[in-house]
Amino acid sequence: MNSEGSNRPITFDEIAAALARDYNSIYVIDAADDSYVEYIAEGDSRQLVQRAAGTDFYKDAILDCSVSVHPDDRDEFLELFKKESVIGVLNTGKSFSLRFRLMMGDEPLYYFFKTIKCSEDKVIVAVKNIDDNRKQELAAEEQMKTYRMIAGALASRYEVIYRININTNEYLVYSASDEYSKLGTTKIGKDFFTEMVEDVKKFIYEEDVEYVIRQLNKDTLLSDLAKSRTVSLTYRQQLGEKIKYVRLNIVRPNDDKDHIVMGLLDVNAQIVHEQKLVQESELFNNVAMALASRYEVIYRVNINTNEYYEFSSSEKYTTLEVGNRGDDFFADTQRNMKHDIYEEDYPMMAEAMVKESILARLGDTNKLYINYRLLLDGRPQFVSLVILRASNDADYIIVAVENIDEAKRKELEYETKIGSAIDMAHRDALTGVKNKHAYVTTENQIDEQIDEDGGEGLEFAIAVCDINGLKQ
Repeated sequence: MNSEGSNRPITFDEIAAALARDYNSIYVIDAADDSYVEYIAEGDSRQLVQRAAGTDFYKDAILDCSVSVHPDDRDEFLELFKKESVIGVLNTGKSFSLRFRLMMGDEPLYYFFKTIKCSEDKVIVAVKNIDDNRKQELAAEEQMKTYRMIAGALASRYEVIYRININTNEYLVYSASDEYSKLGTTKIGKDFFTEMVEDVKKFIYEEDVEYVIRQLNKDTLLSDLAKSRTVSLTYRQQLGEKIKYVRLNIVRPNDDKDHIVMGLLDVNAQIVHEQKLVQESELFNNVAMALASRYEVIYRVNINTNEYYEFSSSEKYTTLEVGNRGDDFFADTQRNMKHDIYEEDYPMMAEAMVKESILARLGDTNKLYINYRLLLDGRPQFVSLVILRASNDADYIIVAVENIDEAKRKELEYETKIGSAIDMAHRDALTGVKNKHAYVTTENQIDEQIDEDGGEGLEFAIAVCDINGLKQ
């Protein structure tokens, strides 16, 4: 429609002038004989100026294609620019277009053309350089491809990923978990922080609902992200009767101030394993504390690496400067024994505490006891060293030290008293000379030794005397 409002056909000049504002060159083809004229727009006014002409546009286009068009685009270009293809499309009353690359020296540049049937006898082909725009598009596509690869990799780990616009609260959801997608969460949402509350009430374990809603409050969340840029929430999700632990990792990207990203991770197996370890640790501590009431110190020693851990509840024993953890139990023991063991017992213990000696003496019984004296409180005290190896844990031995000083001293005192009583029974009360009973006892002891080893190395003599008037 022109300015006067009359309905008249748009002229060729008007179409060409309109196209000249956006296109680099325009070909006008005579439909009757296929001759053509090429125009270009010059100057600020973009006036059309003839640059070239020919007698057969379609023939020249095919010839130019073999030289100028990028090899990967030639087949499509040639198929589209057959005369019958052009006329066939244009007779439907439609225009058509193509994006292709022209070789300018060694560098391909992107071009775009559009073909329009102007009238029964005129066809217009407009050509435009779109290289800068196309390369920007390709760069953006490559970046999006990278983002999609990253998102795909994350999706293989996360149950669901949210991307939330913190200005509008609109959000996108990408779910890689069939189980999670069954919850009915929409792929596109209008208001994450409002809709989140309803989802939390439906799908989060009731004891964790208040905590999750409080932490995902928009103001609270943005404040936390401003401090650390990353927030992590661990809570329980309930789907029907099934309860499992999940972790929501929330990040605010450095290069995107308008969005935050949330990834929901299934950590149920990890949390359950950690809880089991805590329970086992508590059980071990309870056992260790029970043993500690009897033992001064307990070691768990790796016989492959010699590393060890120490558990001690005795303040008295910890003055021996043994650490809570060490790299070489046997070397540390040999070093500490030089000043911790009573000097008369040191040679025996230095030999006994050699790794190879311990393993050999454990043998099939997996149990070994060694009694010695340890310097505690400035005096030698009797202790018992117990070494155990569990049949189901061949890489470790348990070494425990028990203070038996009081019991041992009572035993020695008893032995002394018994010895004194026996000695009194073997001597004459008036003269102190051993009597006949002592003679018989000694004779029996010598006979037993002869029976055991043939009396090898045994030197003795027996004299029998009958003395009259001995007491006088």
